[in-house]
Amino acid sequence: MDHAVIDGEWHSAESGADIREYISDDEMRENEKAGYLAGPEEWGPIQWDGWDRSAGGRTEINIHSPDITDAEDVDPVREQLGIDTVVFSPGQFRMTTIPAQDKQVMYMRAFNDLTVDRFARGDGTYYAKLYVFGDHPEESAEEIERHGDKDGVVGAMITDVGPTFPMGHKSYEPIYEAAEKHDLPIILHSTTGIVPGFPIAGMQPKNFAEFHTLGHTIPKMWHANSLILRGIVEKYDVDFGFWEGGLSWIPALGERLDREYLERSSEFADLSQLPSEYLSEFYYGTQPLPEEATKMVDVVDLIERADLEDQVLYCSDRPHQDFDAPAAVDNVEGLTDAQKRKIFEENARELFGI
Repeated sequence: MDHAVIDGEWHSAESGADIREYISDDEMRENEKAGYLAGPEEWGPIQWDGWDRSAGGRTEINIHSPDITDAEDVDPVREQLGIDTVVFSPGQFRMTTIPAQDKQVMYMRAFNDLTVDRFARGDGTYYAKLYVFGDHPEESAEEIERHGDKDGVVGAMITDVGPTFPMGHKSYEPIYEAAEKHDLPIILHSTTGIVPGFPIAGMQPKNFAEFHTLGHTIPKMWHANSLILRGIVEKYDVDFGFWEGGLSWIPALGERLDREYLERSSEFADLSQLPSEYLSEFYYGTQPLPEEATKMVDVVDLIERADLEDQVLYCSDRPHQDFDAPAAVDNVEGLTDAQKRKIFEENARELFGI
């Protein structure tokens, strides 16, 4: 390749015990170490969701391997895959499932301290995203204020499954104000944790496949619809990224939004362009690439029709078992070298400022 490969999503793999070490209050830290004797030490209050990811035993899954507790732990695999730069996403994004709401903020702060200490190197190779809670917007804004200007911090990730409200709700505005001030993008990422929020509540899936089919796409549509319809896209100069939901949902939502806008624009915030045009200004991670599994979606055609040439970034989603190596992008028929350069490098540099 004659360009760098930037991976917009490689998950760290810290445990609950790792995060507890960064709780600043000594007494609380010791209490937390001793308070969850019914479960493994690695968990603490972060609930395991109970899903069988082994496809009924056909895939070997070890949630503690490979261990990624410092940025350099990924060096061997990163080099083997031909990835030059990694932008870490939090590994313990199921923290929204912590049942004690009075402890969620404490763990969020500890988690971000760990991330800045171990992963946000800012050295040309390793960068990271902060973790913020949708249901704690004031405290999340404080986290962006606290870490937003530190070397290696290039974004903030929010779990798009679990928040009480869609992202266009006014309660999130402190987060957007802080993100705009520090020029950090907001990356939305789903979780498969057991949470009471949309769309998990009431879904009652039979198995992991039935849940996973919708769990990473429907929330993206919910939040993007809200961000546009309620005018957040006009009010704040903040970039939004939608990770691990694929690309095929984008034109479907764009068509529905434009139709609703043309029929009842008075119910939308004041917009300066069609709703679908805002979808063409959001950023999207490649994983999972639909062409790997089906011919129903032509990735090249979708990128061109939805005007996403400057908006799509390569994301591996390592170390999850369904990750996409760079070859997944290289193997997409019809992508030009210029388009690949944008996906692998240029779009990530623009979004993250690296």
